Amino acid sequence: MPRAAAFPQSMASRAHLSLLAVVIVWAGSFSVIKVLLDHGLAAGDIALLRYAVAAPGFAFVLWRAGGLPGLTRRDGVRVVLAGVVIVVGYHVFLNVGTQHTTSGVAALVVALSPGMTLVLAVLIGLERLHGRRVAGLALALAGVAIVVGLGAGEELSFESAKGPLIVLGAPLSFAIYNVVLKPLLGRYDLLALTAATSLVGTLGLVPFVRGSTFDATTGLSAHELTLVLYLGILATLFGYIGWNIGLRGLGPTRAVAYTYAISPLAVLIGAVVIEEPVTVWLAVGAVLVVGGIALAQRRPAARRSDSVAPWRSESSRSAS
Repeated sequence: MPRAAAFPQSMASRAHLSLLAVVIVWAGSFSVIKVLLDHGLAAGDIALLRYAVAAPGFAFVLWRAGGLPGLTRRDGVRVVLAGVVIVVGYHVFLNVGTQHTTSGVAALVVALSPGMTLVLAVLIGLERLHGRRVAGLALALAGVAIVVGLGAGEELSFESAKGPLIVLGAPLSFAIYNVVLKPLLGRYDLLALTAATSLVGTLGLVPFVRGSTFDATTGLSAHELTLVLYLGILATLFGYIGWNIGLRGLGPTRAVAYTYAISPLAVLIGAVVIEEPVTVWLAVGAVLVVGGIALAQRRPAARRSDSVAPWRSESSRSAS
């Protein structure tokens, strides 16, 4: 009996450590993207290089998982659509928007991902709104409005709002991905689905290849190459594997709590590592966004269960 009891405890400890590492890596990825953009790499090239680095690992993961046995044509269409939306849509919107704002502001806008998923699920009849969710979403939206308008410490103008508004396409892409993929979650292995959508999405980035892409690739400095490897190996490949370990060890309800730390930590990393300004309004916006999303995702005690995955955005992807 002691050994039997120790095994679940060891598994839970491993899950906690895995999620902690994933949150730190994902939070740091916002600053890494900003640095690469400031070094002159194009938004599309960063996404392409990131997934080109991760693709062999995802191919191995998909092979080890035995692929997606029994995949129907309809399910295949969902995998293709989800892959293009989450890889091309999410990362291009995030990278292009981050060109015009700080990494911290971008991270707080991306923190809307679970809220947008909930709203989209309500619109298509998969979920219902109740008072707590409405209040949480309202707080989160107010927080984003503050971040967009006042977070960077500049006067509100089209130029200051352009970046955050473009980044909004990233959480919207994330929401669409979750809604499209949800019907498949009970029929296929979670990590295999992540690998398959990532590989499909990588192919979707091929149209972004230009002559300058090859120049950028061959001209990477050692520092820039290290940052690209950080995004491709740590944040993308190992990040999704680590998230899967945490999800299986703790269940979705407990695992999702870790994601609330990503955007505040991203703001802190941006301030310390690349000296981005942290204004009072940015801090206020962060509290409202994170608190609002946490409130909107919270379920009544009678409906909570780690044995059945709730409708949330933690299915297989990060907000990074």
